[in-house]
Amino acid sequence: MRLPSPLRPKNSLLRRIEIAVFALVLSVLMVWAWNHTPSALDLALFKKELRVALVSHRLDYTFIDLSNGSDHFELALLRGLADSIGARLRVIQVASPDDAYRLLRAKRVDLAAGFLTAPSDDPAIAVGPEILPTQRSLVYWRGEGNNADSLDTLGPGTRIGVSSMLSLPADLRPVTSTDQQDAPLELIQYADGAELAFALQQGFIDYAVLTSIELSRLQRLHPNLRKAFELDPDSKVVWLFPSGFDQSLIDSAQEYLDTLRANRAFELLFDRHFGHLDVHNLVDVISFSRFLDDRLDRFRPLFEDVAQAYGLDWRFLAAVSYQESHWDPGAVSPTGVRGLMMLTNATARSLGVDDRTDPYQSVDGGARYVLQMLERLPAEIEEPDRTWMALASYNVGLGHLLDARRLTESGGDDPNLWLDVMNWLPKLAQREWHEKTRHGYARGWEPVTYVQNIRSYYDWLVHLFPHPNDTPGQSPIYLNLPLAL
Repeated sequence: MRLPSPLRPKNSLLRRIEIAVFALVLSVLMVWAWNHTPSALDLALFKKELRVALVSHRLDYTFIDLSNGSDHFELALLRGLADSIGARLRVIQVASPDDAYRLLRAKRVDLAAGFLTAPSDDPAIAVGPEILPTQRSLVYWRGEGNNADSLDTLGPGTRIGVSSMLSLPADLRPVTSTDQQDAPLELIQYADGAELAFALQQGFIDYAVLTSIELSRLQRLHPNLRKAFELDPDSKVVWLFPSGFDQSLIDSAQEYLDTLRANRAFELLFDRHFGHLDVHNLVDVISFSRFLDDRLDRFRPLFEDVAQAYGLDWRFLAAVSYQESHWDPGAVSPTGVRGLMMLTNATARSLGVDDRTDPYQSVDGGARYVLQMLERLPAEIEEPDRTWMALASYNVGLGHLLDARRLTESGGDDPNLWLDVMNWLPKLAQREWHEKTRHGYARGWEPVTYVQNIRSYYDWLVHLFPHPNDTPGQSPIYLNLPLAL
């Protein structure tokens, strides 16, 4: 039906008004968008990707091999962060903190990680949540006469090695400035902690800067490494973000880490990667090194043969044997256990071992006994806790281990976590607790020390004798994930 002609001009006017209003609203929205930076979290969600620059380290458990999907400490945290915000993780591996800083300044990544500390006064970089406290020390090679106790006591021209993998400690940053004395301290950069240790040994440098984790790992290979004094006592490992955005992504990362700490997931991840590093002191290091030189070569072929037969890692069997007997086939304890794997008479009979002092029978029997303990544990115990509880059962007996699990559960802790069970095992030596158990008294502190020592020795051997199937930076100790040797 044709509208009356007087109405047509009015409709045309309304249409023009509507178009004008729409254009005005659109221009206002465009001006608002032009003057408002989108949130960092919204940008990540829009891309559906969290881009991370990750510095790769060889000796502090942050070295990653993305080709085999390995999870290491910060990489595992980053994967969890990406999942928590609903994005996929894209890792850009870089060789040094400076490379990570450049990507942050160019806003090519959403955050940077990899044992990073905050750079000094960089307006283009925002400091995010703390991951770990870290301790860095000045170390030297024993016997070189280096006995300084502070930077002030270092003589002019002292050569200090620093790692390109780590940011420079705040204590040493002034050394690089141009207003120093005529003969300031000399900073010499090396690739990583391993190269620094070699440079110290060769006398190329007088001191080196190492993290506490690097020193713990490297001191096992080089017992002559000594700590002179600490640097930056309040230094922290942090995640870094590009500045110029709001706090939304930083806040999301902080909330994610707070949640992990509240539900103990962070504690368990930390224990998995770092829990065994402080087990042994320098005396232990020197003793292990001596026995390593004197005895391991004799028994390594035996460990390899038995490991091959049962799908295990020979270094794991060697670690158990060192804890048991220091690789002495004639070892005898006051309680009557004997041999390389220190089998009891009853255990040897159950395994068909006729001569406990025979190296092959002892190692073969010991390997089978550990696997029996692994199989007899409740199915709900997952790795890595399953392996650690199997080792505890090897030492104290499965019955006592199960008693400790029951005490753990009754005490409100998790009986499937070694970190909790190891706190309850020592109570088996206390009357008020062992009277409540099925198997009674046990020296419950011994399996705790036993397991932690083996974790440490095994990690030690993995780094002394690397295997092509190794995941760099992580020890494949779990018995249900054997190496294909």
